[in-house]
Parts: sequence; C-alpha cells; structure tokens
Amino acid sequence: MEENVLEEAISIPTADPELVNALEWKDGIGTLPGSDLQFYLNEFGLLEVITEEEAEAIRTLSTFSINAQSESFAPAAATTSSAW
Repeated sequence: MEENVLEEAISIPTADPELVNALEWKDGIGTLPGSDLQFYLNEFGLLEVITEEEAEAIRTLSTFSINAQSESFAPAAATTSSAW
C-alpha cells in the first residue's frame, strides 16, 4: 500500500535584516556601535560573533581577494618580436 509522504520545507533562520543594518560594516566585519563586539555574516546568512584575530584574518582574506581580482583584469603584457 502506498503512503502519502508530504515534503516539508526546511527553513533555516538567517540574520535579521534590521539587526544587520544596525551594525556598522567595514571590510566584511560588522561592529555594534558603542562596543567592541564584532560580527561576521557567514556563508549561510548567520551572524557570528568573532574575535579580533578572526576579524583580522577576514580583513586579510578580503584584501587578498580584492587584489587578486584587480590583477586578473589588468591588461596582459604584449610581447612583440622585432625579428620577422
């Protein structure tokens, strides 16, 4: 006998947009105004409290990523040969 199986949508809570907008954001790090608390919005949309060491690592990776992207758009050096 065949059973009816209802698929339930799985809902994963993400960071509240009002909370995210209340933070001061710089280099991918959110800071709570008036405090030293720092936050990071992870790949799942969840807000994580991070340490200063983690914040520095994120800033470094962010800077590295931006530099790598700008280099990929740099014009390639043209090599010409004067000998035919």
